[in-house]
Amino acid sequence: MLDHCKAVATRAGLDPAKFDLNTFRSTFASRTLRTGFDVRTVQHWMGHKSLETTMRYLVPSQEVHARLDQVTVPGLDDAEPPQRKIPATESTRRR
Repeated sequence: MLDHCKAVATRAGLDPAKFDLNTFRSTFASRTLRTGFDVRTVQHWMGHKSLETTMRYLVPSQEVHARLDQVTVPGLDDAEPPQRKIPATESTRRR
């Protein structure tokens, strides 16, 4: 499998040294966690003894951050800031 992976990378003009089977394991773990699979289930599938090892794959990717930066909440940007109510004690002092 590794030889096939490196051959595909070479044909694509990519550096075959950057492609290894662990990359596929990492991608599988990250994507299954991001799609909502339970951490304990992924831990079992990956064969990790420690939950901490599996939780390393929960770190959001850069593409997730980029998509979140583009999110707009309807009505939030259009709304005027709420008027601050002055407590009665402050309003009497200003007179």
